[in-house]
Amino acid sequence: MAHQNYDKKIFRLLHILNRLDAGKNVAIPELAGEFNVSLRSVQRDIKLLNETGFPLVARENGKYSFVEGFSLKKAMLSKEEASILSFICDMVQPLGSMFEESFRGILRKVLSQGQESTFYVKMPAGFKLEKDTPFHREIEAAVDSANKVSVDYENQEGMKRTFVVSPLKMIFYDGFWYVLSLEDKRHGLIKLRLDNIKGVQELDESFNVSQNLKAMLDESVNVWFPEERNQRVLLEVSPLATRYFRRKVYFPLQKIVKEHKDGRLILETMVSSQFMEILPTIKQWIPHIKVLSPQSLKAQIKDLISEYQKVLR
Repeated sequence: MAHQNYDKKIFRLLHILNRLDAGKNVAIPELAGEFNVSLRSVQRDIKLLNETGFPLVARENGKYSFVEGFSLKKAMLSKEEASILSFICDMVQPLGSMFEESFRGILRKVLSQGQESTFYVKMPAGFKLEKDTPFHREIEAAVDSANKVSVDYENQEGMKRTFVVSPLKMIFYDGFWYVLSLEDKRHGLIKLRLDNIKGVQELDESFNVSQNLKAMLDESVNVWFPEERNQRVLLEVSPLATRYFRRKVYFPLQKIVKEHKDGRLILETMVSSQFMEILPTIKQWIPHIKVLSPQSLKAQIKDLISEYQKVLR
């Protein structure tokens, strides 16, 4: 079978499930050739289906099938499960048509028409990832194969640069898609806005993915997250705002280190020395939050307030 560009994991999983549901065996080497991915990628797909609860049986020569008598048509969802699926579908809509159409295809297979979720989440509107979005397929392929790329980039001010980067992930923050990368020149983490990319060329040079990539993303609260958190920040929260900070994590690695009898909280967070990750949140909570340390951050907040006062005059 001709190679097809199944560069999305969800498409591979759906294709495998459809074959299995048709009563066919699937062979890992054949799937790897058809999807144009490594044997290890297909093995991970099979493992994921198994762990998710699909009853797979290993046959001879690396082939798999559903256990006898199992069919997706017989797999009934509870009301709660159906509601969660519909809820997730609402969440993926702002990401773009690629995600929405794929997930709606899943819903058509497992939900009755018109079934809606009990839940609602407001996702930020912004730049959507569509099937014809320039260069996203080239970047996805480079991420999957762990190959470096040369990126022609034009920022919001019209400045043009070419970066040689190791693309780690395509990430969605605050309504925009970014290519999370390590830049070769300064060996630092950068986030390139996908809509600012003007050209991509895959290079014949591979890279190793950082072992702490997932932890770094999990700790983030916005797109300004750093590669290394080396600066401890102490913040004081007024009694009027403490109930929010007890229930929600606003800052990376947020921790309550002291509770005063009058209701004030002392929070600790770990960031980079440039403070970009926490500045927007601090500004949002003024006057209910105060920087205790470091002094450099206190001075930066004072300068911002002073500049804004000039604008108001």
